[in-house]
Amino acid sequence: MERLIQDVRFGLRVLWRDRGFALTTMLTLAICIGANAAIFAIVNAVLLRPLPVPQPGRFAVIYNSYPRAGVERASNGVPDYYDRLREVDAFEEQALYNTRGVTVGIDGDPQRITGMIARPSLLRMLEVHPLRGRIFKEDEGEIGNNHRVMLTYALWQQLYAGRDDAVGKELRINGVPYTIVGVLPAGFFFLDPSVKLWMPLGFTPEQKSDDARHSNNWSMVGRLKAGASFALAQQQIDALNARNMERFPAFKEILTNAGFHTAVRPLQDDLVKDIRGTLYLLWGGVLFVLLIGAVNIANLVLVRSTARMKELATRHALGAALSRLTRQLLTETVMLTAAGGAAGLVIGFWILRVLSGMGLSDLPRGAEVHMDGVVVAFASSLALAVGVLVGLVPMVNLRQVNLSQAFREESRSGTSGRAARAVRRTLVTSQVAFAFMLLIGAGLLFASFERILAIKPGFNPLHLLTARVAPPASRYKDDPELRTFSSRLIDRVRAIPGVRQAALTSSIPFGDDYSDSVILAEGYQMAPGESLISPYQISVTPTYFDTMGIAIKQGRVFADSDTESAAKVIIVDEKLARRFWGTSSPIGRRMFKPDNPNDLTTPGPTAHWFTVVGVVSEIRIAGFVATDDRVGAYYFPMAQDPARSMALAVSASGDALALAPAIRRELAAIDPELPLYSVMSMESRMSQTLVDRRAPMILAMAFAAIALFLAAIGIYGVLAYQVSQRTREIGIRMALGSDARAIFSLVVSEGLALLAAGLAIGFIGAFAIRRAMQSQLYGVGAMDPVVLGAVATILALVAVTACLIPARRAAHVDPVRALMQ
Repeated sequence: MERLIQDVRFGLRVLWRDRGFALTTMLTLAICIGANAAIFAIVNAVLLRPLPVPQPGRFAVIYNSYPRAGVERASNGVPDYYDRLREVDAFEEQALYNTRGVTVGIDGDPQRITGMIARPSLLRMLEVHPLRGRIFKEDEGEIGNNHRVMLTYALWQQLYAGRDDAVGKELRINGVPYTIVGVLPAGFFFLDPSVKLWMPLGFTPEQKSDDARHSNNWSMVGRLKAGASFALAQQQIDALNARNMERFPAFKEILTNAGFHTAVRPLQDDLVKDIRGTLYLLWGGVLFVLLIGAVNIANLVLVRSTARMKELATRHALGAALSRLTRQLLTETVMLTAAGGAAGLVIGFWILRVLSGMGLSDLPRGAEVHMDGVVVAFASSLALAVGVLVGLVPMVNLRQVNLSQAFREESRSGTSGRAARAVRRTLVTSQVAFAFMLLIGAGLLFASFERILAIKPGFNPLHLLTARVAPPASRYKDDPELRTFSSRLIDRVRAIPGVRQAALTSSIPFGDDYSDSVILAEGYQMAPGESLISPYQISVTPTYFDTMGIAIKQGRVFADSDTESAAKVIIVDEKLARRFWGTSSPIGRRMFKPDNPNDLTTPGPTAHWFTVVGVVSEIRIAGFVATDDRVGAYYFPMAQDPARSMALAVSASGDALALAPAIRRELAAIDPELPLYSVMSMESRMSQTLVDRRAPMILAMAFAAIALFLAAIGIYGVLAYQVSQRTREIGIRMALGSDARAIFSLVVSEGLALLAAGLAIGFIGAFAIRRAMQSQLYGVGAMDPVVLGAVATILALVAVTACLIPARRAAHVDPVRALMQ
């Protein structure tokens, strides 16, 4: 311990003397460790840390899929749930659930919050132990007995200040009284941390009937029995589906053509499937940044140890053993990297704060990301590993050098050893290669993001305000009341100064609230094996297309005369029109919606008929890059197809968000218990959907910029050191007739050789990971020549700039002074 204290004290004195070296090393490592700590915090929370549920490895998500109908991922029907409860024994518990917005009066002000409606089995599956009261009983999952509610800890504190007498009280939800039966533990949530209350889910006889098969509205999870596997559950559900195909022959051909199947996936893997590849690529990229930084530090340490050989020879001559000198060098290096690691943790915390402002919480499990003990341990281990590995560089060099000879040598001896130069050149070449790979990745992500931004949404998002309102069934029981409410709201909003136009719709683009349903054209003959399709179904008021700036291609938009008593009409988009009518005009043609399974291909007596009155341009509904390859959209007039959950679209003559307070006042004048929620400009709504692409692109570009800077510093450092070590050689060359231009070219050519070797190795590396990279791109290839050329040019320009300073210094060496050294 005493020797260690001596080593630390001596190391502090030496590092203080070499403050420039120490500060450069610490800053380099801090940036690299900070970036790694931030990315690992995200990877650990999103991908590596088990879900906060009991026995997370046994939780499965189950969903129906109809890929050839354009619906890769649907949810589940109620009959599916009861079939699986009865016939699938791989699960010990199964549950249906959904999150939905509910209106609760908080401090006399109606507010829209997120509720979880779920079968009572879900809380049992999660092994919840309530803080107060109890969880739901099984019979409370039946219609008529399900007006019960459990509060989250946060809502309990907000509404009742944590009082015990909250249990047993009534809480009005959507205007209906619910009895509070329990309070959930602090910090508890299932998948969605925004959920504030839980309600039991019950079903009507109609929802349980066979007529409701493939009416998919519910998410489903199950927990495997001990010893059961996901493969077993998949086999049992596949067998159940096959039996149901025979039980319901009317569905068999239709489902077969649609490619129907049910997927059983591990819940944790399913949650992060869309972000896993991106995060692993970012993690790999930031590790490259660390490697580049470590190489720079190794070069600095190697140069410094070479310069200290006379000092080390003196200490050795005075009796210090090589092991003592080695331990001293290692102590100094670890001290530096420990300080750099500590600073890196601070930088990592700051990076996470910045990412939070960019929508980090919108990622799956993003709300769980924070700097915890695991992240600190990981970052500390990285710093320690870098310290030890970098410390080995001078140690190896030290053991290979004759210290007595080093003590006798003078600086005039000329050049450093070939081995040392080769090591430094190899390290810099690796820096260039890593930087080139990172620049390619960042360039591709940037090009991909540009391609996405270039996608036209099909409407005009400028000066467009969006919001939602949901009249509850307790006060708006039937369609006439909904129609009256819609008409009054639109009239009052249009009268607000600054409003150009206003409309209501059941689904606002980029709003995460969509409906789809099978529809067919009269006379359309399906080809053998062709699947039914399930386009987006949207109800709108007549002014919707004008408000949104959606182009009318044929026919007309809806009119005020398209009332509930008028002939039923429909508008289709261009994509759906091409599907059914090709290049022919659909205006005046009829379409029908099946009323029961027997009418799915041939209209029966109860089928609902609609006449096409217009064709509009196709718009992006679910996002710029939709995950489902939908087959278009169709629109109904809201007067003929009222919606209970409505989105308000308001086109403004100026700042759209400035209209929100006035709209709230007009809504309150109609119904003071109705909140206006999810108020956003359309531009913000569209931007929100790009979080999972924007954030990785910005991070990749930041990492690439750091790597480019470090690589440039590495090239500069190696050439500058070589010039200083070869001053005598350069003087001899100039004395023998070489001019300044030849010396300048000599140094630059050595730098370009490092650049060329690094580019070649980096290109090979980029080619090796092209498949993983391609999965994260849109509209651009993983080896896009334009991106590769631009990146190579940028790296070459930076590298050449780094070469110029030492080359210019070499070209101005005074041969007389050089030979006299």
